[in-house]
Amino acid sequence: MIDKKKLLSEAEESFNELKDELDFKTSYEELDREFSIRDSVLVTGFVSTEFSKQICSRIVDFYRDWHGYLNNLLLPNPSFYAGQTESKLFNSEDDRKRIWNLITLSMKFSSMHSLNVLNGEKSIQAKFIDEGYNSWINVFKPGLMYILTKVSEGWKKE
Repeated sequence: MIDKKKLLSEAEESFNELKDELDFKTSYEELDREFSIRDSVLVTGFVSTEFSKQICSRIVDFYRDWHGYLNNLLLPNPSFYAGQTESKLFNSEDDRKRIWNLITLSMKFSSMHSLNVLNGEKSIQAKFIDEGYNSWINVFKPGLMYILTKVSEGWKKE
């Protein structure tokens, strides 16, 4: 059985070492609040020897998880009626542009992460962590809140 306290302590220690090494600004608490880093460590049951990649993977998963949903709002699957219904809520050019901007941002981080996996440059990892967090807080999450509020209100009217 996994000792959760020990595993979480190891993760925090690895994070502090990583932060010193890579010199990024985002705190462990900030990353955990938005990307559930602690939960991810508990689910996988280990702290990677390359913890920066484990953190970056967790961040990109959050962006990638929304990509399909957002894409479906612009190009709904004809055999998925709920998606078609939600898509109709976003007929204005402004709304479609908002959605596209979020898709673009998710793809930016997706491709940046893929490049990071291939070349493993520490400077890219540090930039990815800070930019991934800041973009999530300042752009992506507020954009999702706008969209999901509109979707929720739309379903109340159905």
